[in-house]
Amino acid sequence: MNQNFLSVKDVTFRYFEQAKRNILEHVDLEIEKGKIVVLIGNSGCGKSTLAAVSAGLYPENAGQLLSGSIRICGRELSTIANSERAKLLSMMFQNPDLQFCMDTLKKEMIFCMENICVPKEEMDGRIGELAEKLQIEELLDRNIHTLSGGEKQKAALCCLLLMNPAGIFLDEPFANIDEASTRKLIAMLKKQNEEQHTTLIAIDHRLDHWLSAADEFIVLGKNGQVLQGGITVETLPRYRELFLQEGLFYPEELPEFQPPEIGQTILELKSVSIRKGKRKEFLIEKADASFEKGRITALIGHSGCGKTTLFSVILKQKKYEGTILLEGTDVKKMKPQKLFHRVGTVFQNPGNQFVSACVQHEVEKSLSIWHPGLGEEEKKERVFRLLEAYGMKQYRRYSPYMLSQGQQRRLAVLSMLVGNQQILLLDEPTYGQDARSTKAIMDQLLGLVKEREMTVIFATHDLGLARRYADRIYRMEGKELIEWKN
Repeated sequence: MNQNFLSVKDVTFRYFEQAKRNILEHVDLEIEKGKIVVLIGNSGCGKSTLAAVSAGLYPENAGQLLSGSIRICGRELSTIANSERAKLLSMMFQNPDLQFCMDTLKKEMIFCMENICVPKEEMDGRIGELAEKLQIEELLDRNIHTLSGGEKQKAALCCLLLMNPAGIFLDEPFANIDEASTRKLIAMLKKQNEEQHTTLIAIDHRLDHWLSAADEFIVLGKNGQVLQGGITVETLPRYRELFLQEGLFYPEELPEFQPPEIGQTILELKSVSIRKGKRKEFLIEKADASFEKGRITALIGHSGCGKTTLFSVILKQKKYEGTILLEGTDVKKMKPQKLFHRVGTVFQNPGNQFVSACVQHEVEKSLSIWHPGLGEEEKKERVFRLLEAYGMKQYRRYSPYMLSQGQQRRLAVLSMLVGNQQILLLDEPTYGQDARSTKAIMDQLLGLVKEREMTVIFATHDLGLARRYADRIYRMEGKELIEWKN
């Protein structure tokens, strides 16, 4: 019988003493040593908290462990020193911005190795070898804050692999990474598992890319409790109904994509070029694209290809060459206030756009801006209806920063949808969402497109999502915008 790498017994955890609900409630979980295990569950069910508690980050830094025990390799977690714990189990955060201490990736990697006492003369060799494996050599000397979301996730993974712990907890590790890169990274992780016997525990809403690597899938329910363990690739079809019942993604074939006839253009890019930061090299060069009124357009492309940057350019937040026309008017000639009243956006990191202390006030603030004539009672009633529709009503008194990444995403989308903009730019709108929440967000967007003839442009790495919901798809490839057919 294999030894358990991780044993979680009767764990109950909450973030603060006055909390009305526990995040984790009497959780039992066992992970075998040397296995690749994927945890699946609804947004906000406690997956990320379970990872942080298992890695020893909580309750040492926040929250209360009300009951239970955690053992790593048979040893009680609370008895293991931090320096030793990092060698046993490390964690890749869902939000990679929280992972870094230094300003460049190379300095971050050196800092990681210094913490585990790697001899200085070995450092350059290790950095070069791993950067080559992950194909991120060009990122080593760039400021981390200039990296795309996907590049940051690759950088965080690189730092963890550099430390070579016995086990790694990966929280939504590929949410911002394109499908081709995801397949390569999973193949590399599989090789790491086979050669170094590294235990890998991944939290992911999508199973598709893990089918070739995972030994076990575990479905988590409310408060982190295990609904079903021991699922393998071979037995997965037996649990299709469970996945659909819980609102989780189940791997299925997609219908053929058929774009509609060309409609009325509302936003047009003519020979648009965007440089990489202050460098002379172009990220996007002489790109042309048309976005139609009352249609949904998806932008796909590899991590760092410029999807987020293009949104910043449309909003005049970054310099560009060429012409962008909004209903025939040159965007360069438009005042920012007028532009923002016509074009709204949801950031890749939703935490960057919150302005209120609690969820309810965040939505109320947006309603007050866009519908100043609403009475207080009508405003509160509308807020409650919106929060209920998005499964957020029970969190209305929470700080936005106490929500899971998936819940923060829903709040950001919800707050923006109450406006009257003609165009909405959404950067990874379904990142960190389960199937049910994804459908709720996208169905709301479809409704607005039909009711208001709103134009929606969303960036995603999920080609399946683009094929299901978009009228037109552009792939950013080779510095160009190319319409994707099939």
